[in-house]
Amino acid sequence: MKKLSLLLMLVSSALIAQEPQKDYEGGKLQLGVRTVLSAFSDDGYKGFGVGGQFRIKFANRLNTEWFADYITTDIGGMAKRTDYHIGWSVQFYPFNYGYKAKKMIPFIDAGHCFDYTEVMKTDGSNFKLNRWSSAVQSGLGTMFCLTDNVDLTVSAKYMLHIGKDIAAEIFKGPNDDNQILIEKTNASLEGHLLIAFSVNVLIADLWSKEK
Repeated sequence: MKKLSLLLMLVSSALIAQEPQKDYEGGKLQLGVRTVLSAFSDDGYKGFGVGGQFRIKFANRLNTEWFADYITTDIGGMAKRTDYHIGWSVQFYPFNYGYKAKKMIPFIDAGHCFDYTEVMKTDGSNFKLNRWSSAVQSGLGTMFCLTDNVDLTVSAKYMLHIGKDIAAEIFKGPNDDNQILIEKTNASLEGHLLIAFSVNVLIADLWSKEK
């Protein structure tokens, strides 16, 4: 995954070097808010949350996104999982670039994040487990520019977590009632699909358009 990210950055840098200076867009700063869906995790439950991000564009086809998410997941009504993400991504535009009203800008996304997870029983026992880990992610997305300064973005990234996880399993007890087992697992590569829908506003040009 790290090699893929490095290759993506090298290819994008080579393409940027061939573009005319008059189209140079480095320095564009955007702020945005987003809603997120976490799906296809090992426990099979979907999580929903909110977050925010800012983007700093370094060149025509190369953007960076720095994000934070807060996601909660209901585990069969018996436990609640809370995930916090803080990370960054590199966005490469292979076809179109440049903010312009009614323009569609697809991109390839790759990056890294740190996350904190807490799983708590909801039976009033106050039993909970937590852990820190990190993840690498990659995926696809597209921006639709509503105006020259505002865009809607949707992206889907697979996040591959590195380290221990917290597993929650619901099973039938001796009286045929539902019970839940929450425990930390051994270090493994577990992942989930993160889908994000965001609204972003262009607020500043941090440096000159000319090199």
